[in-house]
Amino acid sequence: MNAFTASTSGRLTLPILRQVEVRLSDAERARLSGVAERITADEPTLASFDVFGPDVVVGLSDAPALVFEDHFGIKLFSYKHEAAFRYRLLLLAGDGDQVLIGGHRDLAFEQYCRDVVGLGHPTIVTVPPLSRRRLLSLAERCATDQRAFKMVLDFARRQGQVNLIPYIGTGSAWKLAGQISAATGARVQVAAPPPRLTQRVNNKLWFDQRVIEVLGKEARPPNYHAFGPAAVAGRIAAIARRSERVVVKIPDSAGSAGNIVLDSATVRRFPVSQVRRQILSLLHSRGWRSEFPLLVGVWDCAVLSSPSVQVWVPLADQGLPVIEGIFEQLVRGVEGEFIGATTSQLPEQLRQQIASEAMQFAFLFQKLGYFGRCSLDAIVVGSDWGSAAVRWIECNGRWGGTSIPMTLMNRLTGDWTRREIMIVQRQDTKARRYQLPTVLDRLGNLLYRHDGDGTGVIVTNPGQLGESAALNLLLLGHDATHVQEQLLRVQELFQDGLHRSGDASAVFH
Repeated sequence: MNAFTASTSGRLTLPILRQVEVRLSDAERARLSGVAERITADEPTLASFDVFGPDVVVGLSDAPALVFEDHFGIKLFSYKHEAAFRYRLLLLAGDGDQVLIGGHRDLAFEQYCRDVVGLGHPTIVTVPPLSRRRLLSLAERCATDQRAFKMVLDFARRQGQVNLIPYIGTGSAWKLAGQISAATGARVQVAAPPPRLTQRVNNKLWFDQRVIEVLGKEARPPNYHAFGPAAVAGRIAAIARRSERVVVKIPDSAGSAGNIVLDSATVRRFPVSQVRRQILSLLHSRGWRSEFPLLVGVWDCAVLSSPSVQVWVPLADQGLPVIEGIFEQLVRGVEGEFIGATTSQLPEQLRQQIASEAMQFAFLFQKLGYFGRCSLDAIVVGSDWGSAAVRWIECNGRWGGTSIPMTLMNRLTGDWTRREIMIVQRQDTKARRYQLPTVLDRLGNLLYRHDGDGTGVIVTNPGQLGESAALNLLLLGHDATHVQEQLLRVQELFQDGLHRSGDASAVFH
């Protein structure tokens, strides 16, 4: 294992630690470079960002940072959800940094992060919340809010060089970098891939094609690209004749939000014309706007594991991508909603295979011009570990529910593997609502404290604790038994809210 720090200042530290060593042969590098060249030839501006100005570049230095989480560019994300995530990236910031949020400040959470967790004291910059009447990204609202933009520009002028660390490298995030640089003359380094490449890697159809090119058709579930309503219905009917379940995916949505899983036995009872009407109705109910193509495929049922590989992709001259960890995703419901993660316990041979294949994707992305955080999700299918096969599902070219807590762990402990961990991400409008002071009071001695023994429970995001039920926690223990004890205790403390929704066992298992 080796380690380096993406930013070495006392203000912001993103420690990147290689947990799985993977080598690429010269032949593999040449083959993947050839794939990258073909992709670039088809789309020459894939990694272009020069339109944002000469002093806006990809990268990350030891300068202070402007950090923010903005989901506006992700399909199906509702303006109502912004408050649930506005503070997550505060966990990456420290003294001297700025954190941009939409809406009102949560002073209790800021104080908790500063005094209990020990994360420093960044400056919080607020802009009006996203609303139905003001459908602008967080970055756009910053640039059009006189008070907020002045704070950001003054910050950039004082420093002369700043990092911009967005949740995802959308065009609006890059545009904000350009506006800051143009107004101040500061050099702005964006810790994310260029916007067009960001869009591609997060698209399930695009990634599906990359899986075929890098590993072959057998390395992903049987998937099809459907370019119209009739094609979607026809594919659903055909797959339903030979598999237990069918999935339709909106390719540029996040996680399970754009997944519709259908029971094949039910599908077979109806004519294709009715299947077509029903699936279009379901898609539109999710917020879909009749955009094609869609992905239609087999929804594997014999799933042994749902690993997620956390990767950091440095600039090409800084070395190979870094495999920071392989986690087991905890999901609930037919459509696989992410509710947390824990350390993967895969057999070593499978672990190495997954790390090796993830490295190939990451190396390809690096050759295309990718930089920054990335996670790659797969499933392991089969009747037992001896016959198991790895199938790659999607790429998340952004920060997320696993990578943020993992990086926080590296900040707090120097190496997340020094502790047994479990990530809990729970939101349910039917469950009891909790204010942050109530959560902290109930946790009491269970809470992690920066001057403690390095274990305990961390509240990673206040979410909408006062508006809908949300528990976003990171459990740190000396070992697996210790984490399980914490988990049981948390379940007892919040049982009144968890059981009201009827699925506490699905969240805590």
